[in-house]
Amino acid sequence: MSMRNTGGAGAISRVRALTIGLVIVGALVSSACQPRAEAMFHIINYSQETVTVGWKSTGGSFLTLTPGQGRPYGFAESACTDPEPDAILIATSETGKTYTYGPRICKGTSWLIGRQ
Repeated sequence: MSMRNTGGAGAISRVRALTIGLVIVGALVSSACQPRAEAMFHIINYSQETVTVGWKSTGGSFLTLTPGQGRPYGFAESACTDPEPDAILIATSETGKTYTYGPRICKGTSWLIGRQ
């Protein structure tokens, strides 16, 4: 009669189950920390050129988008409810074409650069 030691196999199964469980919990925690789409303002470049995006009032840029690229961006709620009159976003293309958006910037909306 032969006897097999199955204690090691059970320990390996528990380790695998624990590892898989930790991966699932990590994924859920990570996704819970991400802002939902409706909590963000989206900037999407539909033009045929790379654009730089910045505030018209400061003249600098904070974002560069290639054609078809988009990014979510967070703003204070006051940018929608009580915007500053000069809080206008401006996108400038490589050839100097400009697109503007604002001053009302609300969460859950999108600026589709290059689309009417």
